[in-house]
Amino acid sequence: MKNKTVKMILAVAVLGICCGAYAGVKTYVAHQEQKESEEESEESTTVFTASTDDIKSLDFMVDDTETTFEKDDDSWVKKDETDFPVNQSTLDSAASSVASIDSDRVLEDVDDLAEYGLDSPSNTIKIVTKSDEEDGDDTTTTLYVGDENSSTSQYYVRKDDDEKTVYLVDSSCVEPFTKSLNDYAQMEDFPAISSTDTITKISVKGDKSYELTKNADTSVWLVKGDGDEEKADSATASSLVTSFGSMAYNSLADYNCKDKSEYGLDKPYATITVDYQEEVAADDTDEDTQDDTTDTTDSETADSGETVDEDVSSAEETSDDTEQDAETAAEDASETADTESDESVNETTDETSGEEDTDSEDAAVETSEDTASDSTEGSDSASGDEDSSEEKTKMVDKQLTILVGNEADDSDRYVMVNDSNEVYTMSTDTLSALIDKSEEDFWDMTVSYVALNNLGSLKVNYQGSNYKVNVSREISTDDDGNDTETVIYKLNGSDLDETTFTTFYNKLINMTAQKRLTDENEPDGDAELTATFTEEDGDTLEVSYYSYDTNYYAAVVDKKAYLVNKMNVKELFTAFESVTGVEKDSSDETDSEEAITDDTKSDSTDTSSESVEETEDSTSETTDTTDTTDTTNDSDTSEEENADSQETETNNTEE
Repeated sequence: MKNKTVKMILAVAVLGICCGAYAGVKTYVAHQEQKESEEESEESTTVFTASTDDIKSLDFMVDDTETTFEKDDDSWVKKDETDFPVNQSTLDSAASSVASIDSDRVLEDVDDLAEYGLDSPSNTIKIVTKSDEEDGDDTTTTLYVGDENSSTSQYYVRKDDDEKTVYLVDSSCVEPFTKSLNDYAQMEDFPAISSTDTITKISVKGDKSYELTKNADTSVWLVKGDGDEEKADSATASSLVTSFGSMAYNSLADYNCKDKSEYGLDKPYATITVDYQEEVAADDTDEDTQDDTTDTTDSETADSGETVDEDVSSAEETSDDTEQDAETAAEDASETADTESDESVNETTDETSGEEDTDSEDAAVETSEDTASDSTEGSDSASGDEDSSEEKTKMVDKQLTILVGNEADDSDRYVMVNDSNEVYTMSTDTLSALIDKSEEDFWDMTVSYVALNNLGSLKVNYQGSNYKVNVSREISTDDDGNDTETVIYKLNGSDLDETTFTTFYNKLINMTAQKRLTDENEPDGDAELTATFTEEDGDTLEVSYYSYDTNYYAAVVDKKAYLVNKMNVKELFTAFESVTGVEKDSSDETDSEEAITDDTKSDSTDTSSESVEETEDSTSETTDTTDTTDTTNDSDTSEEENADSQETETNNTEE
């Protein structure tokens, strides 16, 4: 029993010793591995190095196809397709990425390449570099790319025919070779419109079609769809026009499209056409015309110079004759002076002496010479102007056509521009601003705008009562010649406060609708307010406001019905009641009607008042006439009284 106990104790002791030894060995091995790992991280191994200028070609897999790009006179070309538009910057970057490849971890004596994805490489990169020796052969280095280490974001690669050594290299050496073919193509820039202000027309045809046109005289945008052309909202149209200044491609889909149907461009989802103008240098025809003009100018300048020379010569001869005449009698000198005055200068008189005549003629010669000099300088100046005119430019008409095809993904569509065979993608949001609108989106929601400066008169029927506001303008000139315009407003022939009227008028012409009824609308009942604008040139516009529902009033203009916020219309009514000075209700409608006169009587009263005011101010003659004899007689009487008054004031001043 005792022996068994001793044996048990010994066994436990041996087991403890073995466990301790195992732990020690394990710790030692881990320490050694960590030490080796640290040594490996501290020392990097060069996998490949070369000067980028020495790299002659790069061969690698693109879209599962072996593709070669090579240098041709310092430019990259696609070996089997020289027409391919190679993006030089992209290939230069790819060459730079492999010019110096280092590895901070090298695995040697690798038995299983599959462990690193190198049994079936994801890419094979062949780098051809030229030899340092003139007659030496080119050197080809092959890199096989395996899996990516997810922990370090590095790639396993092996080099040439060495299947036993694996390198872990930075991803920047591999990723430039993981693109699709179109990523190595040079994208064209979207055709730039140097100034969107030169855009004159935008046409969109598709599921929704419309046409925007800028009026050449007024620069106002007009929109047309299925119906008649009408004014477009300036802010909406301007926003659309401005968008062409920032349009851009997202990516290249096909650098040489052979089949448009692949992208839905044979039957486009939409077609966008933009007419605009571009400033270019004058063409040869214009230069020839300019040359002809220059020749003509030079000829005219030469003729002018000859004429001046003849004048100088004539003046000199006249001067010699004058010296001979100076030795004769005074009367002969006087006659000579007359002759000289006619032929050269205008400074002599009939009483000039012979000596004075001579001095005058000398001055005439100098004057003629100065004239010749000025003429020559003018010719030089004209020549300078002609030189600068050679740099003239002109505006030419241009057109941009955009075909919009299928959706490339959730955020892009395929597009093709003008006559290019290249297919690009463009943001769906950018295109939607154009192709997903209709003419209704561009309708101007301003109900009835007539500029106050153009207003001649305004008739208003409010709750059955008629009112008329006449607008007259007077121009006065101060002592410095500055003109001042005075605008006079009269309501039914009586003076009207300007501020009160303009407050109401601004509400009237700036009324904006929330929506427009597309169907024909026959308002119920009578209009609560009807305003008829008459412009100074005779054009008229009428708007009528009808109660529509609990939220809107219907404003009808030229058979177009706008729905306007009810509160805004109520504010308009209140502002007009301030103009009339009477709050409208059923009890005072009759009194208001009695104060109203017909249009003819109002016009006559206004003309008479203007005539009296002009006579009393004595600033201008009476310009307005009246249609009645009584008004004319009143005006004449006022003029006589004013004349008597002026005569009395003059007498008092003399006394």
